[in-house]
Amino acid sequence: MVKGSATVGSVVGLHARPAADFVRAATLSQHEVFVVNKVGKRASGLSILGILGLGAKKGDDLVIEVTGPDEEVVLKSLIDVVSNPVSQ
Repeated sequence: MVKGSATVGSVVGLHARPAADFVRAATLSQHEVFVVNKVGKRASGLSILGILGLGAKKGDDLVIEVTGPDEEVVLKSLIDVVSNPVSQ
């Protein structure tokens, strides 16, 4: 397992489309993914409801945990999805 920190870059936080983009990327990676917010709440990166339940706002720091064969590559791509959202 690898862990990395990401700062939420979307103006709407990790909500709606940015959350869906994250879950899509995590699901397609076929790795086990968890996200932990600033108060220690942990959610599956494969669950849109779990991600939305973290209540992450713009500027919040999150810890992303990835387990799987290409975990370093997947971690970097998921950090990018959180930090540099394509959709707002």
